Amino acid sequence: MAIHHHLRLLLGASLLAFGGVTAAAPAFAVEMKSGESFSDVAARVRNSVVSVSAQVTEKLGGSSARRSRGEGSRGPKQGQSVLQKTSVGSGFIIDASGIIVTNNHVIEDGNTVFVVLPDGSEVKVDRVIGRDTKTDIAVLKIAPRASKPLTPVSFGDSSHMRIGDWVIAVGNPFGFKGSVTAGILSGRGRDISAGPYDDFLQTDASINSGNSGGPLFNARGEVIGINTAIFSPSGGSIGLGFAIPSNTAKRIVEQLRKHGEIRWGWIGARLQTPSDDIAEHLHLDHAEGALIARIDKGSPAEAAGLQEGDVVLAFAGTSVKHARQLPRYIAQSNVGEDADVLILRNGERKTVKVKVGRMIEADWSGAPPLSQQKAKRQKLGKISFAPLSDDLRSRLGLAPDAEGAVVSADESPMVALGNLNPGDIVVEAAHAPVRTADDLEQRLTELRALPRSQATLTVRDASGAIRFESVSLED
Repeated sequence: MAIHHHLRLLLGASLLAFGGVTAAAPAFAVEMKSGESFSDVAARVRNSVVSVSAQVTEKLGGSSARRSRGEGSRGPKQGQSVLQKTSVGSGFIIDASGIIVTNNHVIEDGNTVFVVLPDGSEVKVDRVIGRDTKTDIAVLKIAPRASKPLTPVSFGDSSHMRIGDWVIAVGNPFGFKGSVTAGILSGRGRDISAGPYDDFLQTDASINSGNSGGPLFNARGEVIGINTAIFSPSGGSIGLGFAIPSNTAKRIVEQLRKHGEIRWGWIGARLQTPSDDIAEHLHLDHAEGALIARIDKGSPAEAAGLQEGDVVLAFAGTSVKHARQLPRYIAQSNVGEDADVLILRNGERKTVKVKVGRMIEADWSGAPPLSQQKAKRQKLGKISFAPLSDDLRSRLGLAPDAEGAVVSADESPMVALGNLNPGDIVVEAAHAPVRTADDLEQRLTELRALPRSQATLTVRDASGAIRFESVSLED
């Protein structure tokens, strides 16, 4: 039986990764027309559908032995010291030599991985060629069969899919092998916070636990997505399914087959999406782009001359609407290539050329939006500021000559707002440098006299990361 894998709670509902994917068949020469049956398409693609199962053997300690048995698990017999669990999903064959694609979460914890072919025969996976946790894709290898050749599937071009186009999902929901469902493409470019580079296709085709890793086909029988997650308050399909676009999957699969790993691009910039107030402060017409909050030392961004406070409006010719987009564009760039970066600096647009570096595994956070990192911050209704004393510099690990005003929490607030934490250091207020708490108080008094209801502060936290916050000047 398939195991539900909870990815995230979203709007009070569970976002579930489901184990299941099917293999697709070669592309059709004739596209299905509206009103015709899906039967011809289904008959062909089901020949490429496989079931993928990962067996997990866990050693039990004293407390673990008392755990209740979960779905897909087999508890230890008397005297045994291990617990066996099975994660079941789907996969699809992309090469007759035995290359299979599935979701990484289907097999990531498995000690042994098996594939059940369309004829019902079970085959042990020879090896995991490669897998990528950021996009949730894995590539497997099984032995080819001379007597019964494997039927591969072709990837289609997901960028050609339009909202409203027919799509077909094939997989093994709840263990029902080769199940076929149909629907339409409901949306694209969906960010469901499953990973750093979310760009999901959305479909209303019924997808359930066991479909993970399975293909989403267009009407010609080409794979245009890998079914990966559903949004559901109950764990069952309510018509909100999400698939990795084939154009993303193709690139990941090719790199895994060639290198056994993914070579992600990196420039070393920490980002946040500007709010409306911050956008006004930065002379933007509206809140858009990715605001650079910090530049990593020795990074390509530093070498190119990018600065904290720059707003990236486009990367390599692709516009950047918000900070979650830019890390994906950078990551998908070829390592070593020069990318034109359109920025806004001090109200003026300019293009900077950045040589894309290679991300090391421990540094994928080299560009997650800081808005995500501080999403769980406690909002402080009243805040005030204290001088940056030598004692505070020492306790915060700052340089002896560090300047700024430290956020404190006494009972005589200067301004009212949230998203500032005790220990944060304000280094600039509305373009004016802040060296002391008195500087900040004077600057805020000047802004109130303009009159201004909001002020944008440049803030450095204890880790050294810079971000921008808008504070209310109203009493």
